[in-house]
Amino acid sequence: MRNPYSHRASRAVGSRPHRLRSLLFGLVLLTSLSALAAPAKVTVSTDNGRLAGQSDGKGGAVFLGVPFAAPPTGALRWRAPQDVAAWSGVRNATHAPSACAQNDYGWNKADAMHSSEDCLYLNLNTPNLHPSRPLPVLVWIHGGSNRAGSAADIDRIKLAHAGIVVVSVQYRLGVLGFISLPALSAEQGGHSGNYGLMDQLAALKWVQREIGRFGGDPQRVTIAGQSAGGMDVGLLTLEARDQHLFAGAWATGGTPAFGQSVRNLAQNEALGTQLEQRLRVDNLQQLRNAPLKALLAADLQLHTDAITDDSYLWLQAVVDGKVVTEPPASSLADVPATAIPYVLSTNRIELQVPGGSAKIERRLHQVFGQHYAAAARHYGVDGNAGAAADAANLGTLAERIGTDTDFRCAGNHVLARYAAHGAPAWRAQFSFEPSHHSAELPYLYEGTPLNAARPAVSPQAYFINFIETGDPNGAGLPSWPRFTPDTGAYVDMSAAGVHAGTHLGGSICDLFDGV
Repeated sequence: MRNPYSHRASRAVGSRPHRLRSLLFGLVLLTSLSALAAPAKVTVSTDNGRLAGQSDGKGGAVFLGVPFAAPPTGALRWRAPQDVAAWSGVRNATHAPSACAQNDYGWNKADAMHSSEDCLYLNLNTPNLHPSRPLPVLVWIHGGSNRAGSAADIDRIKLAHAGIVVVSVQYRLGVLGFISLPALSAEQGGHSGNYGLMDQLAALKWVQREIGRFGGDPQRVTIAGQSAGGMDVGLLTLEARDQHLFAGAWATGGTPAFGQSVRNLAQNEALGTQLEQRLRVDNLQQLRNAPLKALLAADLQLHTDAITDDSYLWLQAVVDGKVVTEPPASSLADVPATAIPYVLSTNRIELQVPGGSAKIERRLHQVFGQHYAAAARHYGVDGNAGAAADAANLGTLAERIGTDTDFRCAGNHVLARYAAHGAPAWRAQFSFEPSHHSAELPYLYEGTPLNAARPAVSPQAYFINFIETGDPNGAGLPSWPRFTPDTGAYVDMSAAGVHAGTHLGGSICDLFDGV
């Protein structure tokens, strides 16, 4: 009798090799397609070892998490950045690094979730590893009140496509990057603090040594930063001008002093003493061994009466005597005509008075001193509408005063002194809608045009010209006149176009300048 199951059995047995062949073919095909889809690795040799980045398929490449200094952990906590140890083999540079250690302030949640003390890395996009002529370089210093942020905070791709090698750097933040201590000063030759600025300088020195291997020109390096990054750019422009680490500077939404008083070493050491007390430690070894979580918690509790809001704690320039040798006002007094080109731009509305509406009168007294009455009249604080009636497009009263004292007038003041002896400088106001702190970033870095009807006229076009030549002007763009103390020339950029003007801010900035 015929087995009723024999046909089914033979079919099943006979189909197994066929299924195996199909499965193997599918795996081979999938592997081949994956290999085609995956970006090819490219290798670059540096002084410390070989780095493997990802090719963009067009001659350029991306390198992520490139170390420019040793991890500032353990015994290296609160020390100047140290050299990277050489490595053997090829180091993978295809994964973004952790941000520098920071608290979660809400607006930096992603960075805070993935932050670490081991963070002194940079990200790099190059459009061409082997150009016929070395390419201009942009080094980006991120913002975040010098207490938050990371190298991932900007889009590097569009500028790289424009022929620029783009480097974004990280630096120690908050209490780990800017605190001073008597014990640290004793250990470090009478100076301490500004470790975050030291990290930025270390990154710039790395760029000078290595950027040629990535297609960049070390003689054409522009530094740029926004908010606290703009402040740091200003400080580096004044303090490192004799080190020949960069050839131009563009700061957005930040000045060397940020409209705040500076802190001297003793005042910053007093903050360090607060830190010791909150952690209940009494020596440097214990501080260096303190858990990171405890340090970050203590950072939130530090306080100084010199400012109206402790969120600005790390936006006071610290004159430590080594990195920042004197107050910015003193450094600005003797800027030579041969100084590097400097662009300073701010938004029509930036931030409110530190501490909000409740701190308005204190802030006016703090900034204008004996001219308080005139300032109060201007803003209508004394009950007199004054100039307030026509200021609806400048935001709330707290925003107007905060923008004027910390950004608009402060920026004019800095450039007037920078350009006093003929140094090349340009001033801009961005009036995008909505206007707010950091509103300029997509226009400068992502290439968003001012008006879709005229895409060629964009802030990025001026930015690229400046990076390439040291002058923002170029063919097809409305003229952007140089700033001088006499003219106070600036351009306003908005959906209506680019319009030149003089003496941005008018009478209140004149009053600010006379304080």
